[in-house]
Amino acid sequence: MEGKKERKFTRYTALIVIMVIIFTAIAGRLFFLQILDGESYSEKANNKSIREIPEAAPRGKILDKNGSILASSNLIYILAYNQTDESDKHFFDTMSKVFDVLDKNGETQKDDFELKVNPYSFQFRGDDDKTKRMLEIKFKTDRGFADEIKNKLYKNKKDKLTEAEKAKVDEELLKITPEETFKKLVKQYKIDDKKYSVDEQRRFMIIKDTLKMNSFSGYKPAVVATNIKKETAFKFYQMLNEFPGIDVTTQPMRTYENGELASDVLGYISKIDSNDDKYTEKGYDASTDYVGKSGIEGTFEDRLKGSKGGKIVKLNKQGRILEELGKRDPYPGQTIQLTIDKDVQAATEKALDDRMKYLRANPAEQQGSYTANATRGAAVAIDVNTGAVVALASRPGFDPNAFAAPGGLSSDLYNTYYPDIAEAGKRYIENMGISGGSEEDTLNKLFPVDKSVKGKTVRQDAKDILPKPLFNYATQSRSMPGSTFKMMTAIAGLESGVITPDFGVDDEMYFDKGGGKAGRVYFTNDGPNGWVDLARAIEKSSNPYFMTVGKMLRNAYGDDILAKYAWKFGLGADPTSNSKKSTGLEIPEAFGQVFNSWSLKNTYSQTYLWTTMEKLKAGSDDRGNNFTSIDLYDRDGDSSKVKSIKSDIKKQIQSAIKDGDKAFNKDTYKSLINNLVQEDPQYKDKNVSDKEMKSIINAIYYVAVSDANSQIRAGFSMYDASIGQGINAFTPVQIANYIATIANGGTRYSVHLVDKFLDANGKLIEQVKPEVAEKTGVKQETLDAVKAGMNAVNEKGTAAEAFKGFTIPTAGKTGTATIANDQESFGRTDTAVYVGFAPSDKPQIAVCVMLYDGGHGSGAAYVARSMYESYFKVGSSNTSKTDTSAQN
Repeated sequence: MEGKKERKFTRYTALIVIMVIIFTAIAGRLFFLQILDGESYSEKANNKSIREIPEAAPRGKILDKNGSILASSNLIYILAYNQTDESDKHFFDTMSKVFDVLDKNGETQKDDFELKVNPYSFQFRGDDDKTKRMLEIKFKTDRGFADEIKNKLYKNKKDKLTEAEKAKVDEELLKITPEETFKKLVKQYKIDDKKYSVDEQRRFMIIKDTLKMNSFSGYKPAVVATNIKKETAFKFYQMLNEFPGIDVTTQPMRTYENGELASDVLGYISKIDSNDDKYTEKGYDASTDYVGKSGIEGTFEDRLKGSKGGKIVKLNKQGRILEELGKRDPYPGQTIQLTIDKDVQAATEKALDDRMKYLRANPAEQQGSYTANATRGAAVAIDVNTGAVVALASRPGFDPNAFAAPGGLSSDLYNTYYPDIAEAGKRYIENMGISGGSEEDTLNKLFPVDKSVKGKTVRQDAKDILPKPLFNYATQSRSMPGSTFKMMTAIAGLESGVITPDFGVDDEMYFDKGGGKAGRVYFTNDGPNGWVDLARAIEKSSNPYFMTVGKMLRNAYGDDILAKYAWKFGLGADPTSNSKKSTGLEIPEAFGQVFNSWSLKNTYSQTYLWTTMEKLKAGSDDRGNNFTSIDLYDRDGDSSKVKSIKSDIKKQIQSAIKDGDKAFNKDTYKSLINNLVQEDPQYKDKNVSDKEMKSIINAIYYVAVSDANSQIRAGFSMYDASIGQGINAFTPVQIANYIATIANGGTRYSVHLVDKFLDANGKLIEQVKPEVAEKTGVKQETLDAVKAGMNAVNEKGTAAEAFKGFTIPTAGKTGTATIANDQESFGRTDTAVYVGFAPSDKPQIAVCVMLYDGGHGSGAAYVARSMYESYFKVGSSNTSKTDTSAQN
């Protein structure tokens, strides 16, 4: 028998066996993955199945000095849409049902979408038209419109667009109307415009647009409705299976228990602006997070915001949470207790509103004033011994709740807080009965068009006419103090030794600024006061007396002696030093400046530069000379060389304004202007003759040297400053602190609003202590002499009527500040100012009240009385009482 062939186990056989085993294993694993555990792994393969859902931290509370809550966070029910591939398939059907349930239960869809319908319009939150324009450009760019325009205009351009090209794109973006924008988005979001009405289309658009904007920073649910009722939330809980993607949750919402009360102190929170990148760098989610925008909310955002929490969850294909994989609890922000007294704050705001209402209702009651536009006011009360702010009011105010809740800013509120300047201007012109040409001419004069902005008409409130609810008049408005500054002039005169308390002047209701009768300034509203010493001059608010003191100060020590003392009291600061330009207030503030030679030169150099540029652009001067128009305004198309030449010419003009003849060189101007004509294309084919060149240079000289510099060298600026006019301009906070410094004996404290910081459990983190900003070193007898005059003002002077029958002794001073020589021509009138302290024998608080377009300062004293009544808890007064006292 032949033997069997022996099978050999070769390497080839081994390889086949190994491959069979490997492919069998792979096939088995695929069967397991796709069949047995297919759904689980399908979800994991979908990057939308596992997500982090952020959980907002409750913002810290804000309390008044007595612990009353001014701002807190309360849990509310939220309806949200979780986007998945599956839920998107049913989006329109689902949302239609959701909207129906919301409507039937009296709920409102979250709506902070800036594009409105019926009529089509944009509602961007900008303090001025220019800001709104920028936000409109950003809105359209984020939604892809800019890319469409770039591809159309610069299709083959590979390099970055130039500034001019970007400006052209922006101009084209602004041409897209709100209606065209809406229709573009309807198409982009695939909304059936045949099936749904315009209102329904917009409701879908809000959700779709939220999802698109959220996608820029990763997945986030779109909030459909906020602050829904508990009953409504439970209905949705019961119906969740009918609504793929819909979920009900809770989150904290900022609440301001007292509405408008102290709104300008508290500020408000709002969604992060789409063009603000600084918060993204700090870890905020720009698509959903809210941040403090102003006031305490803005300044102490880092303390109030708390630590955000969140949870990692697994969603099923309907967008429902299957499993919570991890969680981080949020931690509340710190509590801030303020120095504000809620009751005094409320009394102050009411007194301002009542007084302004009375002034508007009786516009012609005061001699020489027409108060129909008394729509704005501010008042501040400060503890004279600590610098703590007891009340800080700005009117009109606003309701911060409107910004804290998504969609809380109704169209009516939007139009109030962000008015269309053109429409508001037309109403103002009509209501005030302002004439002088056509309505369009008057509108262009009072609310001029910013011609540098292309693609959209942008107007400016050039005369500061319209009330601005979101502007803090107490901290941001720098205004002339009027006669309330006279105590400062008295202090400078007494301390420098140019006068004594017994120094007197025969007040014949005029003052000679120089040059004989032509230089006389008459104060006909005050009447002659006869012989007045210091105390009586304060009581009667004698302009001739204090202008005389100003003249004596100037003759003895020069133009800056008044500022030297005013700076000690916080009325400005040395502009050439590194001294702190602030009252110490924690929230943003402007900082006004007293008259001084450095500031005067710089103010004039800017103001008269504009005047010179206008004359040159017009091609004529005030003396009838005509010449080739010279344009020194910056233009988008200017080359770097043209920009440089224009800048050099403007610097030469400013130097001449400041320093006069010694800084004026005709040859330099001739050379620079010739260079400009050669380099700037707008002068192509134009020649400037020698005669024209001479006229151009003379026009510059006439404005810069003959007019501006001669005024700088004259004494009238000092005389005007001595009575609180001219370039003197301070905020109500500055003025209140100046009075507090007088009241407490000469120590100026840093003004502060915060008393302490607490943790979420109420445990003290930090106590804010009073801080001395400066000890003025002013002699007690000087302050006593000034206080004697202030006592007389309230006892028998210009504020006596307001304080008649008041049981607490008070001291004060009224002021009437003219804003412009031609103010009546555009409906404005004097600012009414009152300052004071109480009790006069042992001061506790100092106050400053300003009523813009309020007329005589004596009327503002009624507001101060109401503030005292609330603080000292005595009596009650009528702030709308008829004003029968003297002007100042």
